[in-house]
Amino acid sequence: MNEEVEKRPRGRPRKNPLVEREPIHEPKSSRMQASPNWETIDPFSEASADRFKIDPAILPDDLAFMWVTDTVYGQPDPQHRMTFEKGGWTPVHQSDFDGQLDGMFMKKGDRGEINNGGLVLMARPVELQIRAKHRERKAANEPIQIKEQALRGGDLPGVSLDPDHPSARRYNHITKTMERIEIPED
Repeated sequence: MNEEVEKRPRGRPRKNPLVEREPIHEPKSSRMQASPNWETIDPFSEASADRFKIDPAILPDDLAFMWVTDTVYGQPDPQHRMTFEKGGWTPVHQSDFDGQLDGMFMKKGDRGEINNGGLVLMARPVELQIRAKHRERKAANEPIQIKEQALRGGDLPGVSLDPDHPSARRYNHITKTMERIEIPED
């Protein structure tokens, strides 16, 4: 039992440096059927930053445009889209505007509405857009105006904006100071 036992180091065995291995990250472009496009594009350029941007020069001035949600994670959302269609928004097709948008957001020649990641491009007349924005602004300001009238009219308990109220007279005052300034002599 006096045999010498060879002690092995614990842990993972070391790699054999004599074994030649193929580099892991070697490009294998020779196996690709399509020619690589990374040689002709700049993925960090400003042109590829916003995938929904449309050059305003190619769009008609008499229409307003908007991307409207059509699907969420592949599930259709017809109620959301219907509210926009009732407001006068109409889907834009690739063949519209003499085909200037053809191939910009979908494959060139595809038929149907322009759909980009679940959003559909829609348009409506600018006059209708201006009237709708005016209505939205009026609806948003209405609750504020009601509260202002209530404050000014004294309709809120314990609060008054009357300038003659004793608490207001303590803080509402104007102070004037006069300072001497030097007038240069010519």
